[in-house]
Amino acid sequence: LLGTSPFLAAGQFGLRAWEYYRRFVGKSENVAKIIKYCVNLGVRGVQVLAYDYIVEAVERVMRETGENLFIVGTVTPENPRESIELLEKIGCRIAFVHGALASTRRLNIVGEHLELIRNAEMIPGVALHNIPVLEDILREFPDVEVVMAPINVEGVFMQNRDKCLQILEKSGRFIIAKKVLAAGKIKPKRALEYVYSLPFVKSAAVGVASQEEAKETFTIAREILERK
Repeated sequence: LLGTSPFLAAGQFGLRAWEYYRRFVGKSENVAKIIKYCVNLGVRGVQVLAYDYIVEAVERVMRETGENLFIVGTVTPENPRESIELLEKIGCRIAFVHGALASTRRLNIVGEHLELIRNAEMIPGVALHNIPVLEDILREFPDVEVVMAPINVEGVFMQNRDKCLQILEKSGRFIIAKKVLAAGKIKPKRALEYVYSLPFVKSAAVGVASQEEAKETFTIAREILERK
């Protein structure tokens, strides 16, 4: 999956976040250029954070390329209903409760967001910042089918890596790895070989901010997956 965190100038990118903000935030045409380049490389899935300019960029790319991309969406905690409406426009199939909400253990609100996702006939999932909360979430909401969580070889953003990996594997859910490159701290080859070596990881969302990054990252990903 192509991740979209760089298009939001997410805080984990440190000083680069300001450059990403200048280039991408609110600028759907710039976002669309990167997405379209990735599609031309063979990427067929996008992990979409439900903001209007990102959704607009995805719509544009699907229209221009004729590709019906596999959309995995994340509902924003501040505007869940609006998020669902945006994701419906691009045929989102799996939708996550945002990690900022799911990781707080505010299970009543997590439940409200999951209900919105189910009512929209999307597969319910949770994105996590804090992996140990998954056990509480699954006890309360056993119908959660998909989990997106930080997984990388250095354990960055994972607190206790080994414990977190055990929790994810034990869950028996469809696991999508995020923060695979640890916001650029890990080289793509090492990062991707590690996550794809974990038998319970079924997919990975990887953000790129340029055509050069996209070509390097997704060429490596394809080579690794073709060997599996």
